[in-house]
Amino acid sequence: MKQRRDRKVVTEPTRIGLAGLDQGPIERTLRLEAPGEQLGELPLAFERVDLEVEIRRASRDGVRVRGRLAARTTVACRRCLAPTRAEVVTEWDVMFRPPARVTPGEEGVWALEAKAGELDLAGPVREELWVHAPAWVECSAECPGMCPSCGARLADESCDCPPPGPDPRWEALEDLGG
Repeated sequence: MKQRRDRKVVTEPTRIGLAGLDQGPIERTLRLEAPGEQLGELPLAFERVDLEVEIRRASRDGVRVRGRLAARTTVACRRCLAPTRAEVVTEWDVMFRPPARVTPGEEGVWALEAKAGELDLAGPVREELWVHAPAWVECSAECPGMCPSCGARLADESCDCPPPGPDPRWEALEDLGG
């Protein structure tokens, strides 16, 4: 049986037709140029999301989607607030099954009606971005941050502010230490 290979770059897809899936896997390379509009609420304002997917029949009524996801964005460094590039790159693997065979809360499994002619990848892609988006981004591991008193960005300028004193909320614990 000859495998069908179909590779093309498209600009707005999250839905992929399943026609011909029984003859072999379907491969797609996708770019989402406005992921917030196409996927819904995301953890960061991603500039774009690139996907490579392989869709194959997993059972008589199931479909498996595997691939690679790469997304990028620019966010503020958590130490100095400088604009900093952040990326999410991950491999992903999801199953689509009939709704009766999907257990609520089951990870990586999505509902697919038996007569569905296409997959909607928006949900699984959105989930991968939420799971893998960085909570904190730093411009560099050596970033000195900002002065807590005057707000100077210490990588660009120095300041003469005295070091901050101890936090008065901890004073009660100092008495316990003896």
